[in-house]
Amino acid sequence: DDDARAVDSAETAARAVKTPHSGYHRQRGVARAFFEGWYFRFTLPSAKASASLIYHVYDPDLPESARGGAGAQVCAPCGKYLYFEQGAEEARAGFEGAAHALELKSTRGDDFFEVSREGARHRGRLTSEGESEEGPWGGGRAAKSVRWDITVTPLRGWGGGPGAKMVSPAGWMTALPVFEPHWQVTMAHGLASGWIETDGERVEFSDCPAYSEKNWGGAGFPLKWWWVQCNSFADYPDLSVTATGGNRGVVVLPNVREDVGLVGVHFGDRFFQFVPTQQVEVDSPSAYGAESALEASAVRWDVEWGRWSVTAVGERYECSIEGTCTNDDKSTVIRAPSDSLDEGMAPLCRETFTGVVVVSLWRLNDRGERVETIIDAATSDTACLEIGGGPWIGPWRSAAEIRSPLGPLMGLPVDVRAVASLLSPFGDVLPGL
Repeated sequence: DDDARAVDSAETAARAVKTPHSGYHRQRGVARAFFEGWYFRFTLPSAKASASLIYHVYDPDLPESARGGAGAQVCAPCGKYLYFEQGAEEARAGFEGAAHALELKSTRGDDFFEVSREGARHRGRLTSEGESEEGPWGGGRAAKSVRWDITVTPLRGWGGGPGAKMVSPAGWMTALPVFEPHWQVTMAHGLASGWIETDGERVEFSDCPAYSEKNWGGAGFPLKWWWVQCNSFADYPDLSVTATGGNRGVVVLPNVREDVGLVGVHFGDRFFQFVPTQQVEVDSPSAYGAESALEASAVRWDVEWGRWSVTAVGERYECSIEGTCTNDDKSTVIRAPSDSLDEGMAPLCRETFTGVVVVSLWRLNDRGERVETIIDAATSDTACLEIGGGPWIGPWRSAAEIRSPLGPLMGLPVDVRAVASLLSPFGDVLPGL
């Protein structure tokens, strides 16, 4: 039927832009601290609303872990919020993920959530007893039940257009337990159609902007972070922008923390990534698609709640991102993985789906002067703007830095997939790729 054909077509599109690290990174049977989280966002521009589906799993191979389990969060288009949690035993019986595909599923009785067909199909039905009225979800904002059925057609992964090479923001070292945590955008832009029903109120949508990303590691999120994401620009329908910064640990350098940041811009088939270290790949530059740039860049930010000011300057391109929101904009507190091996999900994060963002991109000459405007103040009022962790006493002004010797190592031309293939006789040594 038409629905089945639509899902088949969406899965084909997903495979064309499949990124590294789409799969589940659990090393089965290895007793180590581990978490993985998935984030999917759907923007409804005409309603100036968004919905997000957020999933997590903790310590599946540590039976005595205090934080073990799996769960989901739903931010509904109506502004309501639902949190669903499975204990360790329930999660071991009910949660599963594919090692090399963007597919996961969890069940508990009639409750379930499922991502299938390489991220092209999303279905779920979750119920909750609600939240404490004294908490951030009081005042009638806690949902009791949410159902959804959504088909997503990915158009951009993390790289150029279909057929171009998809990449990892941190290069080949993303495959190793070096940083805490790892991060991968799995879909910079796509189109979503379907419905989501919250406490009996259904919202249907067609060809709405969609975005997805994931994190994984041992402990949890950075101590402190900010994030900007938007792929719904009225005058630039082929534009997707993601920017983030955080203070994270370096596993191989004890007691070392670093401020890291990134700006990624997809504009049609053109891809611009700004990171603080050069990434040299095995393939020729043309593999990245038309006019793509992965530049060693100075990424700086000045961020506090209400204002996100980000600049990225490379050898050939410069990008400016200005995000704002007011107290009148609706915001939601969501749970995030705490930076601790003893704690699980905690209300550490605040975000709005109705932020205003202005994005500009220029080409530079050899003297660093702007000689061409590629994106001229693209503006949207449906940006997702977020801060998390802390403390947030005042503005956070910083610049991205990769601590030596990791910066030069990140630029080495290592083909991780080839290494994984070489080691395959010893088992699945690099799950998640």
